[in-house]
Amino acid sequence: MASTEYTFSRDQCPDVMRITLDAHISKASIVHIPFWARRVTVRPEGKKCRISFVEGTGDDIHADFIKLPADAPAEFTVFDGVNVANGIDKIYIANVSSVSGATAVSIMVEGAQ
Repeated sequence: MASTEYTFSRDQCPDVMRITLDAHISKASIVHIPFWARRVTVRPEGKKCRISFVEGTGDDIHADFIKLPADAPAEFTVFDGVNVANGIDKIYIANVSSVSGATAVSIMVEGAQ
């Protein structure tokens, strides 16, 4: 079964989305980040989650991830490097292994549209 993908499609800035992660502990949900976004805030609601900036194997989250605590917003600045177009265009979010059931996550993007 493929990962669920989410896209910010309202063309408004800032924009916010609330998603529910898959109950399977390693299955990553993919959130596409708009090209104009410069800051991404991720807030797991009530339970912890993991976030990665690189694709894992199959549907699983990559082994290089960051654990985010429950109910604590984590803010990431995303933009291209100097003289190179290598900004983040998607993030991968999954439950942590100690969490049973699905986790709701709020994601906000900000930038200059």
